[in-house]
Amino acid sequence: MTGHSVPADSVPEAERARLATAWAAAHYFVTLGRKEWLFCTGLPAPEIERQVMAERYLFITAWNPPPGESTREANDAAHERLQQRLEALGLSFHPALGCNSRGGMVEYGWFVLDATPGQADALAREFGQGGTLFWQAGEPVRLRMMWPRPPQADGDAHTDWVG
Repeated sequence: MTGHSVPADSVPEAERARLATAWAAAHYFVTLGRKEWLFCTGLPAPEIERQVMAERYLFITAWNPPPGESTREANDAAHERLQQRLEALGLSFHPALGCNSRGGMVEYGWFVLDATPGQADALAREFGQGGTLFWQAGEPVRLRMMWPRPPQADGDAHTDWVG
């Protein structure tokens, strides 16, 4: 659940911390063939990595869910623009989604193979995202927050605050 198109300086620190905790606890799924594979922050994803071998993995969305003002149509259009951007960059990707731990608050996105950290951060900023998931093959999934770390953040060992 990484969508949030509000600039960092307008998101209160307590809200940044709350969102990081929620996104770290969310469930993420990638569709490969006819099967959906679960991945979560803090855990390795060896089953997924066996299906689509890469050096690096990225989950990114272009959605802006509540409390944002985007409609379903606006989110779908942003999702399509992100797909076109990934194609223009020559990156391989698969349909993916994130949802809260109860299966609600669904955001559609893309599971991208071998984006560099610079590409991942640039895409997150271009599409107004507060965070992405990004990790190296063989390592646990990491939450990559695009905002500065607020003092209230819980210090999760698998969350990177890149500002």
